[in-house]
Parts: sequence; structure tokens; C-alpha cells
Amino acid sequence: MLGRTMLLIAALIAFGHYAWVTVSERLETPVRAYWAAHEAVSIVNLTRAALLASHANRRLMLLAELSQSESIQLYPLEMLPMEAHPHLTRLQQGIVEELRRELGPTTLVGFDRHHINGLWVSFDMGPDRYWLVIPRAPTREDRSLAWAGWSALVLVLSLLGAALIVRRLNQPLADLAGAAQRVAAGARAQRLAEEGPQEIATVTRAFNSMVRHLERAENDRAMLLAGVSHDLRTPLTRLRLGVEMLPGSIDEHSRHGMIEDIDDINAIIGQFLSFVRDENSERPTRVDPAELLDNLSSRYLDNGHDLRIDTRASPRNAVMRPLAIRRVLQNLIDNALRYGKPPFDVVAREDADHLVFEVLDRGPGIPAEAVERVLQPFTRLDMARGGGGTGLGLAIVDRIVRQHGGQFELEARPGGGLVARVRLPMDCRQTGGD
Repeated sequence: MLGRTMLLIAALIAFGHYAWVTVSERLETPVRAYWAAHEAVSIVNLTRAALLASHANRRLMLLAELSQSESIQLYPLEMLPMEAHPHLTRLQQGIVEELRRELGPTTLVGFDRHHINGLWVSFDMGPDRYWLVIPRAPTREDRSLAWAGWSALVLVLSLLGAALIVRRLNQPLADLAGAAQRVAAGARAQRLAEEGPQEIATVTRAFNSMVRHLERAENDRAMLLAGVSHDLRTPLTRLRLGVEMLPGSIDEHSRHGMIEDIDDINAIIGQFLSFVRDENSERPTRVDPAELLDNLSSRYLDNGHDLRIDTRASPRNAVMRPLAIRRVLQNLIDNALRYGKPPFDVVAREDADHLVFEVLDRGPGIPAEAVERVLQPFTRLDMARGGGGTGLGLAIVDRIVRQHGGQFELEARPGGGLVARVRLPMDCRQTGGD
């Protein structure tokens, strides 16, 4: 907006200056032509009168004195005949008309003839005709670049002043755009100062009101789910304890199935809480990505899962929220184990100043046209990756990654399967993630 506004202001100033110069020149040309012609008429009349009043023997001395002191030169008309003259300017045409009106219609007028610059005017002195050359007469329009230089200076100074004014006017709008981007990235928005022009202040006031409503809705949702989680987990804990204490006459297979159902319900409640958890409450710290991944994968390896961990190209350290990134990796690994097929590969590497985590499997994968849809909460692709689950795992991953200023990608793996790729900045504090 700043560049566009400055360009429009520059065009307006340039057009206004050009119009001013054009109009001024058009209005001043008749006046300049009138005074230039009358000055030439006075010089012609005075020169002719001086020559007529002087003795014939002293005329050459008078002509030499006029040429030396006044730079006025006199030539016989026959010696320098009239030659074809190029197109006359408006000023020159006005001078010609004024001279012929004062000196007579037969007066010859020329400009810069025979390589001698000046106004050439013919006059009669008895039977002879002469050219009188007046070099200092304003016979030409001023086509120097001086006015262009001053115009450029005025334009630059005007643009500098306009830039300061426009930047001051647009700063609240730039702050509003930055705050909106942070909200879109999942960060907690800060309220903005409601200042600037009335229209921008109104928009800022509406944005602050929207932020307050979002915060209230977020707090109400977190409180609601926390209360529901507490109210559900308490009877679930009693229910599991009761199932485990059932008499031995109950079939062990049925007992184990009921316990697994209770654990599944607990896991679903945990996913709900993870989805509404405010990740910004965790402060970013400097951690070793390889160590973080090794610690997480050890639990899966201990349970007999076939995970192949590759941290050879991992950076030494990165600034992130370790618990949040651990939750990202855990959701991706759980998603691969639940829906994919072995072998399962987990990779940590550095790529162009970014930290990249990849979880790969050999399952049925996700169709390219469905990738955007599976990132929405409570979305499951039964045909692509099986059923079950809450449909929150990938949505949680996408939200946390965006809060870190990173990118989450799902793409088909060559040879079959899925590649879940997380690309994070080395320092999330420099991307608005803090």
C-alpha cells in the first residue's frame, strides 16, 4: 500500500507540475513576445536614427561602437539574403507578428541565421536595406534543463514528506495486518491501539472486539472440555477399577475387551484436551532434536513396534516448545502405526536452515485431493486409512506446526505409503511463534 500510494502521489505531482508549466508558458508567451518585439523595435528605431543623424564618414565608427558595446551588428540585406526558416515556435511567431505590426508588413524577421544567433530584423535607410542583429533579445523559448532539475528536486522533497505522512497513516493498518497474520497462524493476538484515521481506528476497534470474543470463546471451550474431561474420567476410573475387580467367573476375554474400551475412551478424552490445549503457554527452549526423537521412540521400541530412527543429518540444537513437538511426533507415529504398514521410518534432518521431521509408512496412503480435508478436526478417511480414532490427530499436528511458524505436508510415498513431513524454523521465536 505504501508503494502504491507513493506512486500515485508521484504521478499526481508530476502531472500537476507539467500542467502548471504548460499553462504558465501558454499564458506568458504573448506577454514575452510583446515586450521582446517592442525592445527590438526600440533598438531598430534608435539605431536607424543614430545612423541617419551621423555623418557618412563616422557611420563605420558608430557601427563598430554599437557592435562592441551593445553587441548589435549591421549587415547589408543583399550580403545575407533571406533563407528558408524552420518551423517557428509560438514565442517566435508572436514576435514576428508584433514586429510587423510596429515596423510594417514588409519587415523581414529571422532567427539565428547564417550561424549568427540572435533576432534578425530588416529596416530601410533611404534606398538601402539592412539586417539588424540583436543577440540578447529573448527570441527563443527557454528549453534548458534547469526547470527540470528544480522540478525533480521539488518532486523528491514532496515524496519524502508524503512518505512520512503515508507511513504514519498506514502504520496502524500494517499493525492490524501483522496481528491478523498471527491470529491466522494460531498465536494469541495482542490488542492494538485504536488510533490513526477514523476508518482505520474503526477497523482496529472491530478487530479488538473480535479478539476479545475469540479469547472468551477459547476460554469457555477449554473450561467446558476440562470440566467434561474431569466429570467423565472420574466415573471411567471407577468403572475400570470395578471391571478389574469382577469375580473370576467373568470371561477373561470379555474383561480385557471392556478394559480396552475404557482405555480408548480415556484416549479420546485426551485427544480432545490436546486439541484445545494452548501451546503458547509453554516457553520455547533450546533442545537437541535427535535426543528428543530418540527419547520418544524408545517407548515404541520397547513395546515391540518396528520403528527405524534416522537422526544422522539432524541439527545439534533448535529452539522450540519440546512438549508440543513431542506431541506432534507422537501423533504422527501413532497415526502411522494405526493406519499404515511396516516398515515405519522416522527421520530428523536439517534442510536449508529448517528442521525437518518425516514419518514414513507403507500403508494405503491418503489421496492428494483429500489431504486438505484430513487436516480438519473430526475428519477420518475410512476408505483411505481405515476407521477408528477421533479425527483430531492430524489437526493437532497442523495447529501446533503453524504456531511454530512451520509447514505440515502429507504426500504419497514413492512405492506406496505416506510421507508426513513437518518443516520447522530453527528458532520459532523469530517467526512470531512465541
